[in-house]
Amino acid sequence: MKKLAFLSLFLMTVLASAQTTIDKKLGDFTTVKVYNGIDVKLVKSDESKIVITGEKAEKVKIKTSGNTLKISLRFPETTADGKVKATLYYASTLKTIDANEGAIITSNGIEQSQVEIKAQEGAFINMVVKVKHLKVKSSSGAVIRLSGTSKNQTVDADLGGMYHGYKLEVTDMTMVRAGSGSKVEVQSGETLDAKVSFGGSIFYKGTPEVFKDKKVIGGVIEQRS
Repeated sequence: MKKLAFLSLFLMTVLASAQTTIDKKLGDFTTVKVYNGIDVKLVKSDESKIVITGEKAEKVKIKTSGNTLKISLRFPETTADGKVKATLYYASTLKTIDANEGAIITSNGIEQSQVEIKAQEGAFINMVVKVKHLKVKSSSGAVIRLSGTSKNQTVDADLGGMYHGYKLEVTDMTMVRAGSGSKVEVQSGETLDAKVSFGGSIFYKGTPEVFKDKKVIGGVIEQRS
């Protein structure tokens, strides 16, 4: 009987730990940086706050410097291992969304005039956007996947970074740079300016009225149906 009671208490403690939830109000910010494999979902709201769940929720560090919000793990933790999920509610327009060190950032709708989306060090970003001006940067094995609409987009991929943008409809201009084993997939818009170097690859859909391309020391630029 005592063993059963002890086991029940142990299981309740483990369950409570696994279900830890932290709800914290935040000040205004326009840049978000996420680290250490933390999984963050962005949600537009009237107030800025973050809700964190998971076994490592209490080990998450939230730091604001100027207009920049940084979400990481406290030392000596280095990776979330799927044990941290956060929902970040933001009130101000986000100028930059930046994923690092295997972090994951998702959103069902970023609707504003412009935004910069960056990922590096194996991080992953998956978003739906509705903007006029979009800037994308993917490097160091990171993957960015976007859908939605934009008037213009500028894409820079390097060091094995990937960008999947076939589902992002572009009306005016796409400017793409891909180098060092990176891979980029885009819709062209009316104008496509594409440059590859050192084994980079650019694949595009659409029939641009103006097409500029340049290859430096290898690389691929191809149209896809």
